[in-house]
This record gives sequence, C-alpha cells and structure tokens, in this order.
Amino acid sequence: MSSTVTTSPSSAGSDDGAFPAPPRAVPASVTEERKRKRKESNRLSAQRSRARKQRQLDDLTAQVAALRARNGAMAAAAHDAARRCAAVQAENELLRARSLELGARLDSLLELIQYMDAAASACSANVYNPPPPPPPFAGGGMQYLLQPQLLDATTFNCY
Repeated sequence: MSSTVTTSPSSAGSDDGAFPAPPRAVPASVTEERKRKRKESNRLSAQRSRARKQRQLDDLTAQVAALRARNGAMAAAAHDAARRCAAVQAENELLRARSLELGARLDSLLELIQYMDAAASACSANVYNPPPPPPPFAGGGMQYLLQPQLLDATTFNCY
C-alpha cells in the first residue's frame, strides 16, 4: 500500500500573476523519515537542554554553598570585631575617668604649690609673725627651727 501525501502551496502570497504550481506528491517514506529525524533532533536538543540546566543547577548549588561559608566567616569576623570594639570602649571609659582623676589631682597639687609659695614669701618677708617656738625637750636641749609646716590643704603656718 503506497500512499502519497500531497501538499499545496499557499495561495496567499501569489500576487505576481503567475499560476500556482501544481501540488507535488511526496512519498510517505520521505515524510516518515523527516518525522523521525525531527523527533531525533528534538530528543537530542531536549537532552542537551536538560544537561545544560543540570550544570547550571550544580553551579548555583556550589555558589550557594560558597556564599554561605563566606557569610558565616564574615558573621564570625563581625562578632569578633564587635567584641573587640566593646573592650576598647570599656578601656576608653576607664582611661577617661583616670584622666579626669589625674587632672583634678594636678589642679589640687598646683593649688597646693601656690599656697606653699605664698606662705614661703610671707614668712621670708616677715609679714607673718609666727608664734614662739615650743620649749625644748626635757634634757635634750633641742630647739625647733622656724620652718613652714602644712596644717591642711589651704593653710600654712610658720613655727
């Protein structure tokens, strides 16, 4: 049983005034061969497409794993940096407090030096009349010399 397939050209594009070509007869075996080749070509194309998509999926999976590892390392580094920053800030606060303490101590010492200078100049200028020295120790005969003596942070007395 030999069957033939006829194809007719479309008459939509023939405005040139020529008569359309008569339908050609294509043997069924040629049509079946074309159909088989097309199916084979489509099957191979689909196989290549699936393999390409699998490679892309594998690449993306590897990229996700690498990015997760990198993200974990960066999170650990950020945590470590935050911990070190907190330690530095705590140390900085201690140093600021110590600086304030030492500044106050320096101011106090400078004030004390001013009082000592004022008392020394007052004693040497005989502006200040000190009380008489205390009596000598019994039997020791030791006399006290006139020296400035600090009684408190704001007052000097000469004895």
